[in-house]
Amino acid sequence: MRPNARCVAVATGLAGLTIAPRAAAHVKWFFPYDLDAPPLPPGEVLTPTFVYLFLASVGAVYAFFWLDRFSYRRYFLGQWLNRLAVGPELSFRILSVAVAIFFLALFAFAMAGKAFYLTPELRAGQPGVAWLQLLIAGAALVKRTAPLVGAGILLLYGLAVAEFGVFHLLDYLIFLGVGVYFLLSGLRGRQWLTARYVTLFASTALTLLWASVEKWAYPVWTYPLLAADPSLLMGMTPQFYMLFAGFVEFNITFMLISSVSVFARITAFGLNAVFVLAIFEFGLIDAVGHLLIIAILVVLVVRGPTSARYFLVLSDKTVWTEAYFMTGLYVLAFDLVFIAYYGLYYLTR
Repeated sequence: MRPNARCVAVATGLAGLTIAPRAAAHVKWFFPYDLDAPPLPPGEVLTPTFVYLFLASVGAVYAFFWLDRFSYRRYFLGQWLNRLAVGPELSFRILSVAVAIFFLALFAFAMAGKAFYLTPELRAGQPGVAWLQLLIAGAALVKRTAPLVGAGILLLYGLAVAEFGVFHLLDYLIFLGVGVYFLLSGLRGRQWLTARYVTLFASTALTLLWASVEKWAYPVWTYPLLAADPSLLMGMTPQFYMLFAGFVEFNITFMLISSVSVFARITAFGLNAVFVLAIFEFGLIDAVGHLLIIAILVVLVVRGPTSARYFLVLSDKTVWTEAYFMTGLYVLAFDLVFIAYYGLYYLTR
């Protein structure tokens, strides 16, 4: 790898790990927000600074995927990782325990008079919600009743959509992925197993990508947090901080879901460290709210990427061409998510 490309990758990684713990908290859980207010107009988001950061992110993505595909072709640490990889049974158990703890915590919040459907701002007034959450927690501990977990999560998601609207719940596509993962757990066959993990990982990635665009569309929601603790800015202006934080989150997420080498696990481990570190800063609510993301990233670390990810590999091309191809996909994904965020906001009003 050329020295300049290596420097770009290392610098971007260090910058991301520096800023990401502060950007990991979901601001809706701690400060007022208003989805009735329209997002910042695209013309005010796409400033020269935004364009410069986008071009820098494109360079970082190219450097990352050059290194990723080079490592994949050299099978770097491949045999060692294969020996350490856990099977689907242990992965399922990790997720089951996490779901049980998550919904037991939601039940405890409800008993304390702070009931919510799936995340802290989705407040629930119906007493039956708490008992459904307790049922889900219990069902998660028994493999035979795992499909009930999926059905229960999808029901809670649907109730939240009915009360808070489609656009709000697009923030939490991860719950759809977790619901489908457990709902289909009774189906046998490698194709069903692959489908469950693809849905789980894709929904998690979409949740993180969506949150990155939200930082650009609604930066005002985070300004009270930054005003309360100016040290979070690390010398940046609030406006630049929100732009940079969004790019860090988008880049890392895209790299996470598209890497096929050891860097898939390294990225998952680093991103998981971000969410764990954020707990020390934001407390119990943050721990509960991000528990499922943390568990899914743990599974990515110990299990590795799904086989479906390898359709992105162009084995008959050079590493340079593969990096170019992946950079093109990054630009496409960036455009699609950005357009979808604004388009779906106005379509769902």
